Amino acid sequence: MNHESFSDLAGRMYDDIPAAFRKGVSGVTVERDARTHPALAGVWTLGECVTEQWPDATGGIGDTQSEIVLYFGSFDELAVGDSRFDWEAELWETMLHELLHHREAAADEEGLDVFDWAMDQNYRRLAGLDFDPLFHRFLPTDENGHVRLEGETFIDVVVGRSDRLAMFAWRGTDWSVRVPLEASLLWSRVRNLAGGRLWVIVERHRPWWMRLSRRSRLALWEMDRRALPAPPA
Repeated sequence: MNHESFSDLAGRMYDDIPAAFRKGVSGVTVERDARTHPALAGVWTLGECVTEQWPDATGGIGDTQSEIVLYFGSFDELAVGDSRFDWEAELWETMLHELLHHREAAADEEGLDVFDWAMDQNYRRLAGLDFDPLFHRFLPTDENGHVRLEGETFIDVVVGRSDRLAMFAWRGTDWSVRVPLEASLLWSRVRNLAGGRLWVIVERHRPWWMRLSRRSRLALWEMDRRALPAPPA
């Protein structure tokens, strides 16, 4: 797809969105160039919601105006070598995503911003860069209390100061992984469950004064572990 066809498709999609959902959005702008991630090679920004807010007389939320910006070049980069790349589906998903950013900004909510931040932290983790090791706690959990993201599952466990095992449940069975006593925060890839795409994040309980101290930051450990059946209670 070329730039002209992409811009035409984006305009028609925008016009198909009911006016009530587009309230406060001035329109869609399509940039020709790609927009790269500032730190992650091969990660492209497909769109942005550029928002301005003017508070009302009481200092609360007043008028919120946004513009959706799409980066044709980023779509084009993703499509290189991918014969199954669905331009229309990706464009529609991006358009709705940015529109939701506008609606959250107008309602003074930030759920989607938090999700985007967590996704960015996960990309940084996968790229071997520094990341917030507790980003998963800001994401919604499933009915089992697990976080699922990009084909991986994250299970949060807190253990006592002298515990050597972290217990967790997976598909109706209780399991355990070994935790070094020196580890205050452990990211453990469980090799023998879920094809190795299961992570157990273990935080060791610390006294309240250590949790409040700026000098007592959690040192991150990362290990591969084999889950074993949990010992009987």
